[in-house]
Amino acid sequence: MRNSKLIVAIAMAVCMALGCVTTAQAGKNADMRVNYVLQNLGVKRDVQANLKPLLVSYLADKKAANKTYDDMKTKLKPSIKSGTITEKQAQALLTAKWAAAEKELAVKRQYETKFKTVLSAKKTYLCFSLLNDKSSKILGQDGEKDSEEQ
Repeated sequence: MRNSKLIVAIAMAVCMALGCVTTAQAGKNADMRVNYVLQNLGVKRDVQANLKPLLVSYLADKKAANKTYDDMKTKLKPSIKSGTITEKQAQALLTAKWAAAEKELAVKRQYETKFKTVLSAKKTYLCFSLLNDKSSKILGQDGEKDSEEQ
């Protein structure tokens, strides 16, 4: 299992170095995260087969819950970086952030129930923990900054 993690990490590092990982391939990042969780959760293949579609849909639903906030933040990124964001824009970002957080919490609670149909409570907790690991940890690049800001 350790060798397969190393191979995946090396392959992803080579891909990133060659510039073949783009935002258009965001689905591949979700696939990478799903595979990481399945490899590190320590469950049998039949459980993995039942869990995989749940993980894929969880990540898609979580992304959808944050979409409005993420889009707004991306649009305002130059203003945020330069410090020229207006009070109105800042308030809109805060409102969108709290709304996204509420939606994301609802998604997490919904999927806790779904994950428990396949996993024990202990494994469900571990599953959420693994899902929240930084991309750098998933790629085996512990010292590098994570590309996903939270």
